[in-house]
Amino acid sequence: MTVLEPGDAIFIPSMWWHDVKALGRFNVLVNYWWGQPGAPSPFPALIHGILAIRDLPAGEREAVRGWFDHYVFGDNAQNAAAHLPEAVRGVLGSPSQERTDVIRAYLARTLERL
Repeated sequence: MTVLEPGDAIFIPSMWWHDVKALGRFNVLVNYWWGQPGAPSPFPALIHGILAIRDLPAGEREAVRGWFDHYVFGDNAQNAAAHLPEAVRGVLGSPSQERTDVIRAYLARTLERL
C-alpha cells in the first residue's frame, strides 16, 4: 500500500490492475493514458468481448477461445495466414492503413446493428 500526499503522482504501468481508496473528504484523481501513436486501445475489444462472448454457453466460449488463441494470442498467431498469398489474407494480412480501414468499417457496421 502507498499513501500519496498533495502533489504526489504514481505511475502505474499499462495493463496493471490497481485499487484506489480515498482517505479524506476531498480527493482529486487525474488519469492519463498513453500508448503508441495511432494504435487502437485494446480496452474496447475487452468491452466488446464482455458483450459478445462472456455470457455464451461454455462450449461456445471455448470455441471462441480457440479462435483467439489461433489468431491473436498463440505463439504463431501472426503467421496464421502465412499459407495464403498476401493479396488474399484480408484482415489477417500485414498491418497497413488499408487493413485498418477495412477492419474499422466492419466493426462500425457490426456495432451499428446491436
